[in-house]
Amino acid sequence: MLLPTDAYAAAGTLTVIASIVLVTCLPRQLLSKLFCGVSLGIERAGWAITASRLTSVGATLFLLLLILIGLLGPTDPQSNLLPLTIWTVWWAGVFVTQGLVFDIWRWVNPWTGIASVFGLGEDPVLKLPDRLAAWPAVVVLILFQLFLLADVAPSDPQRLGYIVLGYWAISLIGIEVFGRRVWLERVECFTVMFRLIGSLRPYQAGDQLRIGFPGWAALKDIPLELSRAVFCLVILTGGSFDGVNETFWWLAKLGINPLEFPGRSAVVWSSTVGLIGATILLFMLFGMSIWIGLKIVHRRSQSDAIPLSHAFRMFAVTLLPIGLGYHFAHYLVTFMVQIKVTLSTASDPFVQGWNLFGLGAVKATVGFLSLPETVKTIWLTQAGVVVFSHVVSILMAHHIAHKLCRQPKDVVLVQVGLTGLMIAYTIFGLWLLASPRGA
Repeated sequence: MLLPTDAYAAAGTLTVIASIVLVTCLPRQLLSKLFCGVSLGIERAGWAITASRLTSVGATLFLLLLILIGLLGPTDPQSNLLPLTIWTVWWAGVFVTQGLVFDIWRWVNPWTGIASVFGLGEDPVLKLPDRLAAWPAVVVLILFQLFLLADVAPSDPQRLGYIVLGYWAISLIGIEVFGRRVWLERVECFTVMFRLIGSLRPYQAGDQLRIGFPGWAALKDIPLELSRAVFCLVILTGGSFDGVNETFWWLAKLGINPLEFPGRSAVVWSSTVGLIGATILLFMLFGMSIWIGLKIVHRRSQSDAIPLSHAFRMFAVTLLPIGLGYHFAHYLVTFMVQIKVTLSTASDPFVQGWNLFGLGAVKATVGFLSLPETVKTIWLTQAGVVVFSHVVSILMAHHIAHKLCRQPKDVVLVQVGLTGLMIAYTIFGLWLLASPRGA
């Protein structure tokens, strides 16, 4: 509260605006090289496929153990390893690792290994209609976000245990009935999500290791199929609203005193309506920003109009870096605190007085949040990540604009609406980081 966040936010916004101006001067050839993965001359090791299957089986066994701990262990979420692992290690940690470091989901996916061992999904019983595309995954992701943000007790160990077990079992059945590839690529939302987020990593492991500017691999898949384009938008909406619904501003709109928060049961419906409303709003704003650019270009050049749906599917990947950046910034402090709680709890998961691996010596402390220099470093890191994520999105959008338009002037004009949205979202994101929270 004592930091000059307004000045930092203004500086971050000006950085984004400056990058927009500068990127218009970049020649097309330079952008093409920037977003072209360069081979490192290292072939992917053959043992990696077998190893990932083994680690996947291990992840499945670990997940089942976590579920057992959730059902039979302590009822306090801060003392039970299931909610701590799901929300701290997996949702906060794996998400960021997948987008920045390496393809961790491939190694810890709790279905691929066991499906391979037992031959599940090799002879599908039913065929999922092609017209459904990945819309089932979009629906499942929204349901997950509603559970995370609007459920009364998403961290209740027993409640979470039953939900995780049910989802894991249903997905395993779906793999057997509809086929492994179809279910994981079109219905299982986390595999779809992690593959999209993973496409932002600077280096990718295909037949050979390749490296490039963040987001280069995501641009190889454009235009996305419409359902996957909307999926990108839903990722960003969930992360944004996750921050909004904790702010004093949001609680004031609901008529709730943020210093006397009555509990999640009081905001179930407002959170549900808010999340759905935010998703619709962002969909409309994003679509309108693209439509504005297309309309300007069409009136100027009198050329054949570019279909809005095509441009929407082209530009949708530019939302992924922003979604990843917000996720990192939003959960950074929570992760720093809760990872210590998780490690400490892992030393004695069933509260039997154990001290496994000597982890009992790990103590969760929040003293660093009272040190001005530490808090300043954390906030600047968060703000820097948010600003950089927008810069990456701007570069990606400019590269996509070159693919859509032939004339240099049209490349700039087609991004007019999207540029305005990017600047507004930068201001919104930095305001969100600086806003006091009461929920």
